[in-house]
Amino acid sequence: MPFKRGDHVCAIYSTTEELTREVARFLAEGLRNRERSWYVGSGDEMDSLRDGLRQLGIDVAGETKRKALQLISGDAAYIVHGTFNPEATIQIFNDAIEQAYTDGFTGFRAAAEMSWALDCTDGPHQVIVYEALLKSLFANCRAIGFCLYDRKRMPLEVINGALLTHPIAGAHGHYSANQFYDPATTGPTSIDPADVLGKLARLDRSSSPSQTS
Repeated sequence: MPFKRGDHVCAIYSTTEELTREVARFLAEGLRNRERSWYVGSGDEMDSLRDGLRQLGIDVAGETKRKALQLISGDAAYIVHGTFNPEATIQIFNDAIEQAYTDGFTGFRAAAEMSWALDCTDGPHQVIVYEALLKSLFANCRAIGFCLYDRKRMPLEVINGALLTHPIAGAHGHYSANQFYDPATTGPTSIDPADVLGKLARLDRSSSPSQTS
């Protein structure tokens, strides 16, 4: 489904190739729409992402030079004064959105690979608090958030929290209204691992090409 401003999207992925493909498409669309486009990741995938953008016809060096495209390490975006603070990080993104309009862009979009949270003190807990705050930020401004979760690395309680806090979710490049979204969620909840695995299985089925327009 095409994303629109105000969307907060959860992508569940399994491989680096899948990650870079999805992010490259997301960023390329933003750049063509004259939106400032950020990617926040671990760093290991940056070269592959640049290659993916070039294959989609994006002048990576040129877009980076004019600050339309920014590829940022997770530490630079999320770690403030040596720790991860959801409220402080929200302010960073709020300032970035406002600056994008000041600089003449038509909008702002950000993709983020969320595995950085595993290296932070209490990160898996804090990331769900952060996502609950972030959905309100994107819902009230001309911006799009695209959060990517590695199903092989992320604890099930984090994946469950991600599914509860994003109105749109998908896998394998196909996205739709998220049947698991709960706007009342403000932090981690107790889980039944079998239930979370069942959610992932249903997400995979709903995201299969044969069932997605």
